Amino acid sequence: MMINRGMAACVLMTLTAGAGCAGNDATDAAEVSQGPASPAISDLYAGSPYLGELRNSLVYGEIWERPQLSKRDRSLITIAVLQALVRDELELHVPRGLDNGLTPEEISEIILHVTFYAGWPTGVQASLTAAEVFAERSLSLGPLARAPAAADRPDTPATASGAYAAVPRLGELRNSLLYGDIWERPQLSKRDRSLITVAVTQALYATSELRTHIGRALDENGVTPQELSEVILHVTFYAGWPKAVNAGRLASEAFEARGVSFADLE
Repeated sequence: MMINRGMAACVLMTLTAGAGCAGNDATDAAEVSQGPASPAISDLYAGSPYLGELRNSLVYGEIWERPQLSKRDRSLITIAVLQALVRDELELHVPRGLDNGLTPEEISEIILHVTFYAGWPTGVQASLTAAEVFAERSLSLGPLARAPAAADRPDTPATASGAYAAVPRLGELRNSLLYGDIWERPQLSKRDRSLITVAVTQALYATSELRTHIGRALDENGVTPQELSEVILHVTFYAGWPKAVNAGRLASEAFEARGVSFADLE
């Protein structure tokens, strides 16, 4: 796949500098090779026809239509999970995210956020994919505001005792960079960031971190039990059943501890 490297570099700057991109006009878009045409949906499922049926009837016919999460929220977490798992389907869901109401700046920020949970190479690959989509649509990134000054930020969330004793610099970066900077950037709300982080830690089977972020989502960042339950359901179809079982068990523990009625989740 040919990439507009100038646009890719511009998007990639958001991973390090938070700078916006300017001057990406139709000339930039014309430089992007269209590459081979995407295979037809029928071709994708020729080897497993019933999977193709379920894609239409279940994944898009039911899951994506459930009202507990908006189409925008579903695109938010789908892009995040596909980046974390380094899936080719990301190139399909970045444009779908734009169509569902995500802005280029929000997609750029999803990539930045997920990078700190899934690793730098996933951010680089997702940045290249997003850059190509933006160029194809003649979109450019506007200015990306930085996090507020340190004096205006909330307290850093507590961490498990001893979690960073063996790697003290990592503990410093957790406070100053991850929570002191990334989580405070205004392009995404705290609720958005919790939805993303729960989805990614479910997809990565990161049990300890998932437990922590389920609690933060419910107690601090405005995610309802119904929305959390729906995130787990949605991510199942992109990350797999065993990871959903693990996430469901942790959510059940969190709901029971908070007196949430399971009947209200239906």
